[in-house]
Amino acid sequence: VSWNSQTKCFDYLLTNLSQQRYTIAVVCLGYKLRWQVELLFKEWKSYTNLHKFDTEKETIAESLIWASLAASAIKRFLAHTAEHLLEVVISTHKASMPSGYKLPNLFESLREGDGPGYRRALEAMIRYLGKNAKRAHPKRDVRTGRARLGLKPMFQVSEQQGVKDCEQPAAA
Repeated sequence: VSWNSQTKCFDYLLTNLSQQRYTIAVVCLGYKLRWQVELLFKEWKSYTNLHKFDTEKETIAESLIWASLAASAIKRFLAHTAEHLLEVVISTHKASMPSGYKLPNLFESLREGDGPGYRRALEAMIRYLGKNAKRAHPKRDVRTGRARLGLKPMFQVSEQQGVKDCEQPAAA
């Protein structure tokens, strides 16, 4: 049982973890972060087209699965890069959707060893995300979304000041 100061009520979680080894704060954080994992699995299921593979060969199916998951990881990386470089709060959900991406251009330039082409493709994708994948309600997210879980972008949104730099943790 944990008191939720925002909702002014108790949150109940049932676990078989040792109370001596795992504090209530750790259990609550694990539960909150679990939701982020669920969202990632939903993203993979919805936007990686895993259901469209039409092959009976196990090696081909496995290769296609790994390629789809790699593309998803690249999209997340690009979303966080755009967030950092453009100083906007990006929706990883919107960024995971396939439309508008120029991943084929990126892969072609990598295959050809075309450094300037790679940079152009990367910049085009970041610009696209900055324009089309902004979070709809970044101020609300401070109260209810991933920012409340401690998963903050490089640039934090506050109710009073809008977007500002997040403080970097002190070096240990």
